[in-house]
Amino acid sequence: MARARINSEHPAVMRLGRAGWFAKGVVYAIAGYLAAAITFREWDTSITPGSNGSQEASPTGAINTIAGTTGGSLLLWALAMGMLLYSAWRVTAAVLPGGHGADAMAHRVGYLVSAIVYVTFAVSAISLADDRSSDVNGNTTVTDLSSSVMANTTGRVVIGVIGVIIVAVGLYRLSKGVRFDVTDELDLSNFSVRRTQWMVRLGAVGEVGRGIGIGLVGFFLFRSAMTYDAAEATGLDGALRRTLTHSGGVAVVGVVAVGFAAYGVFCLLTFTRRRLETL
Repeated sequence: MARARINSEHPAVMRLGRAGWFAKGVVYAIAGYLAAAITFREWDTSITPGSNGSQEASPTGAINTIAGTTGGSLLLWALAMGMLLYSAWRVTAAVLPGGHGADAMAHRVGYLVSAIVYVTFAVSAISLADDRSSDVNGNTTVTDLSSSVMANTTGRVVIGVIGVIIVAVGLYRLSKGVRFDVTDELDLSNFSVRRTQWMVRLGAVGEVGRGIGIGLVGFFLFRSAMTYDAAEATGLDGALRRTLTHSGGVAVVGVVAVGFAAYGVFCLLTFTRRRLETL
C-alpha cells in the first residue's frame, strides 16, 4: 500500500506532516482557552451580562492572540507553515490509492475540506504576520460570505445545504468521541496500556467538544437560510456567544471549551505518533 510505504520509507515526509499536527494542537489549545474565558466571564456576576470579552473564541481568535504576543510575527509564520504542512498531509491522505466505497470517498472529501479550512487559517496567520495591527474576524467573514451567496434563492438553498452538511460533520465528530474512536491515525504500539487509555480519553473529550462546536456553526448557517437573514450566519465565536444567551448555554460552551483544549493537548501529545490513515 502506498500509505504504508510513505509511513515506513519516508520518515522526513512524516516528520513534516507531524509538524502540521503540532501546529493544529497549538491553535486548538488556545481556542479552548479563549472559549473558556468567555464562559467564565458569563459566570462572573460582577461583569455586565453579555460582556464576554473581545477576543474571538475560535481558531481565528487563537491566531489573533498569537499576533499580540512578543515575537508574534515569527510565531505566526511558524504556525502558518505548520498549518500548510497539515493541509498538505490532508491532501496526500485524500489522493493516495485506497478504498473506493462510500465511506472511503466521504473520508477523502472530508480530508480535502479540512485542507481548505487550514489553508485559510494559514493565510490569516500570514496576513497578520505582515501587519499585526490588522484583525481577522471569523464571524464577519462568515456573515459577509453568506450575505453575498444568499443574494438569490439558489444561494439561500446552498447556504442551507452547507449548514446541514456542517451539522452532519459535527454529529460525526461527536459520535467518534462518544465511541472513543480517536486512534485511526495514530501508532500507539509503543505506549503503555495506561498511557494509551488516557490518550484515548483525551481525544474522545476533544472530539465531543469539536462536534458540538462545529454543529453550532452549521445550525446558525441553516437558520440564516431558513430566515433569509445573513446576520444569523456566524463563525464559531459568534455561535458560542449566542449559545451563552440561552438556558444551559454556559454548560454547552463550557463543554466546547474543555473539548477544544483537550483536543489541542491530544494533538500536542500524539503528533509524533501520527501516520497516514489507510482507507
